[in-house]
Amino acid sequence: MNLTLLSLLHDMHMPVAVEWPLVIRPEKISWLRFILEGYDGLATLSTLASERGLVRVRTLDCHFMDTMRLLEALAEDLTPFAPSTP
Repeated sequence: MNLTLLSLLHDMHMPVAVEWPLVIRPEKISWLRFILEGYDGLATLSTLASERGLVRVRTLDCHFMDTMRLLEALAEDLTPFAPSTP
């Protein structure tokens, strides 16, 4: 391999998997999985405890912000907590 190619390979960023737990309304687990599947390669959802709405979201670091924006847009429908009233 020539030096330029080695340097280029060294500077390339390999995607890193990122995952975190999330608590959502239990009845919304399938719906969220369906939404995420619609965005090919964005993220995956695994159910950890369906009765509590505990799931795990996995994505690549390069898709993290897009995944968070989507979850933020869906937050009102997903949250298991009562909305706070002023």
